[in-house]
Amino acid sequence: MKCIKAQSQITPFINDQLDLQETEEFIDHVLSCSECREELEVYYALLTAMRQLDEDKNLSDDYNQELANKLEKAQEKIIHAKYTYYRKKGAFIILVILIAFLINLTYKEQFKGNPVSKSTFRLRKMYGEERYEEIDLMLQKYFDLEID
Repeated sequence: MKCIKAQSQITPFINDQLDLQETEEFIDHVLSCSECREELEVYYALLTAMRQLDEDKNLSDDYNQELANKLEKAQEKIIHAKYTYYRKKGAFIILVILIAFLINLTYKEQFKGNPVSKSTFRLRKMYGEERYEEIDLMLQKYFDLEID
């Protein structure tokens, strides 16, 4: 994220108007850029003080600590959202595997025992007999041999 975009998101961040992805990008930038962090601290102090004056509340003693708490809570919210996403994804994968396993068991139960009835078809034997007959005919034709 560039500084211009981060600076344009300071007020929405303070007013909790950013979505989780924007908040994550904003926090990552602010923690790595001292200029944007400084500007965030100034805006936070001004906007919070103005809000407290409008609501006839006592002014805070330590805006930097409040901002640090706000940043920490936002990071915890992001981590919780990611954890929830991966937990749901994992549960879905486990559910799919479980369903596949149950379907497999059901399918096996249908064909328990010998699913094929007794067959008289012997592919290898038939193939071998036909092959030997062809070889015998070829030998007789080309070499005028008599084969038993």
